[in-house]
Amino acid sequence: MNIYIIGMPGSGKTTIARHLAKALNYTYIDLDGMIEKDALMFIEEIFEKYGEAKFRQLETDAIKSIECDQAVISCGGGIVTKKDNKAFMNGLKIYLDTDLEVIKERLKNDYQRPLLQKTTLEQLFDERFLKYQDFADVIINNNVDVDQTVKVILNYLYKKEVI
Repeated sequence: MNIYIIGMPGSGKTTIARHLAKALNYTYIDLDGMIEKDALMFIEEIFEKYGEAKFRQLETDAIKSIECDQAVISCGGGIVTKKDNKAFMNGLKIYLDTDLEVIKERLKNDYQRPLLQKTTLEQLFDERFLKYQDFADVIINNNVDVDQTVKVILNYLYKKEVI
């Protein structure tokens, strides 16, 4: 079974997915990394040259192309903006619920995300919150450190006997 990690930009999806994959001995897949590799350009360049709609199509194509069944996939923050993507995410979808203040602190020294150049984190959250809720099979708080969050996810997985 694949595990999809969803959440806001800066919520910790990449870090949690990488650590969770290692703990489970699963393959780690960074969806944005797949898109960049296939397009031979960075996400920012795709947004600049072709716009968000093209990027969202590439994102859908990437999620549909995943063929393994024991992977932890770190999804881009906007994966939930296309409702159809949910049908292509075969497995458990975990929403990392992270306070905006925590996200702001994490993003302080990070590169400027394409959408955050045009909108605020609060606006993005307002637009996406219910979509994350709709996609999620389980919601995990990620205001704490990586090890603690991964431990909570592992406890959930073993208790539900889904792995």
